Amino acid sequence: RCGFLSAGENLTMVFTLKEWGANSKAFSVKNMSNTVAEFLDASEYLKDFHSSSSLNFRRASKESVQPHDYMLSIYKTFSTAEKLGLNASFFSSSKAANTVTSFVDSGQDDLPLSPLRRQQYLFDVSSLPKKAEVLGTELRIYTKVSGNFQIPETDPIDIQLLSCHDKQLLGSKTLDLQDSSGPTWKVLDVLKIFKEHRGKRFCLELRAVLDKPERELDLHHLGLHRHGRPQLKKAILVVFTRSKMRQNLFSERREGRALLDLHMRTKERGPGTTASRKRRRAAPRSRHGKRHGRRSKSRCSKKPLHVNFRELGWDDWIIAPLDYEAYHCEGVCDFPLRSHLEPTNHAIIQTLMNSMNPSNMPPSCCAPSKLSPISILYIDSGNNVVYKQYEDMVVESCGCR
Repeated sequence: RCGFLSAGENLTMVFTLKEWGANSKAFSVKNMSNTVAEFLDASEYLKDFHSSSSLNFRRASKESVQPHDYMLSIYKTFSTAEKLGLNASFFSSSKAANTVTSFVDSGQDDLPLSPLRRQQYLFDVSSLPKKAEVLGTELRIYTKVSGNFQIPETDPIDIQLLSCHDKQLLGSKTLDLQDSSGPTWKVLDVLKIFKEHRGKRFCLELRAVLDKPERELDLHHLGLHRHGRPQLKKAILVVFTRSKMRQNLFSERREGRALLDLHMRTKERGPGTTASRKRRRAAPRSRHGKRHGRRSKSRCSKKPLHVNFRELGWDDWIIAPLDYEAYHCEGVCDFPLRSHLEPTNHAIIQTLMNSMNPSNMPPSCCAPSKLSPISILYIDSGNNVVYKQYEDMVVESCGCR
């Protein structure tokens, strides 16, 4: 068996974090980098990419779990950047998030016919890793100001966030009705509040206050009521994190799906499944040539390897992509080693010893010398939609090790 070593740089995400304030704008995919947006808009590749099969998002196993448009836009933006081969250093930053988790408001519905002075937003954030570094937190609220609601332009509306526990004022932001004539998502930067009041559940209470005279407004007029709101219009808490630990897809699979689920699914497929699964595993041999081993006569090089998450049975929790090209390394590392294979000194010595005495020394291994990440949108163990960049998912080049 050969040990694989990654020498590639990883594509990271950049988010500009701004302090809470009346004039501050919370960071989003649209304004995180004007250069990226202009570059993507100018590319004809986007037309083909957004209509490709990889973006035919499949609803998760639970009907209630649906990705908000904001999470889809994050996935589309960065997966497109990866496919266009943008330089990893372009996205590098001392404050770069590699994971974005969205938590949907689970608060109790309000009464439709009663005045709504305050609205509570409740988020179950227990699935958020404790060791993950939180770089940004947004509260995104869908609003639609009633056409019958009018106040003088000189009277500002103050949107205030309070603690659900002790009603302490945590922050505020001025609402400009001139920019709220139509349906829109209001974005509030709650990073500081989240860090100070983080627990298994994160609760915020919102009220709208008119200064002159000071009074609490009915939130129905501002479209901030919850009753009758569809799932995709519910408020979401978006948390941007960076994990220092290298994670793999198997750890995510174990967290959300027990081995019993896999066993039950195998039984439900009935007889003959094992044979068909063996045929699927054997199929790549005919498509991509021979497997690793002594029969392979070609030099070490990168070969195709198409991964289909449906065939793996992972499409019940992976939203996108449902398939991608991973590639693999195959071929012999014989003497003399070619320079483009970038062999290590140890591989050179081992290959030389193998050429002198093949029975006592195996040849060096053909393995990935550079790997790159891909973007994955999936459902975690808490039924939250998560965007994450997984490292070492695509072989960029092969070498002898």
